[in-house]
Amino acid sequence: MAKLICTIDLDKEKGLIVTVEDPDGKLTQTVTLDGKAITLEVKSDSDTSTIVQKPDSVTITCKAFTVESDTITLQSKKESAWTSEKTLQLESTEDMTFTSSAKLTQKSTKDAVLSSGANLEVKATQKLALEGMEGQVAATGGALKLEGVKLEMKGKSQAELGAPLIKVAAQGQLGLESSGVAELKGSMTSVSGSLVKLG
Repeated sequence: MAKLICTIDLDKEKGLIVTVEDPDGKLTQTVTLDGKAITLEVKSDSDTSTIVQKPDSVTITCKAFTVESDTITLQSKKESAWTSEKTLQLESTEDMTFTSSAKLTQKSTKDAVLSSGANLEVKATQKLALEGMEGQVAATGGALKLEGVKLEMKGKSQAELGAPLIKVAAQGQLGLESSGVAELKGSMTSVSGSLVKLG
């Protein structure tokens, strides 16, 4: 085992400095108590990690930071910020919950994807708005249902409805009206009712 070089320096201005040096491993461990902060430093030829503890803060600087525990609780009384200059990944092997007692905002400057391997449900107790330059809603394996107290479909320039079979039914009155030319055309056209009025 390599011999370590251990030194203790006592200085009225610099404070207490404890140093443990491993010349063969090229590693130096230093503990500094200077009356203002406690600093722990581990330094090699290529990397340095430090922990600085002051009365109002604790700062950890390192290349990789790992925490392993059965339970982790993080709580702050004021604002919190989490920033990654690269990829940030949050993952849970069981249920995950995001809750805000006020406003919740999620934003992406590029593409955003929300997907589920099972059901996906979006609910609002008040107004629900979906908006985009273009929009598409598709049900690839079953019926697509739109339901409301009042249903309005509107196109600013044109509206199209197409399918091999189209059925429009009203339990009460059905009105079809055009402020311009109205055209009803088919290879065979049938108009029937207990009372039919044309013109």
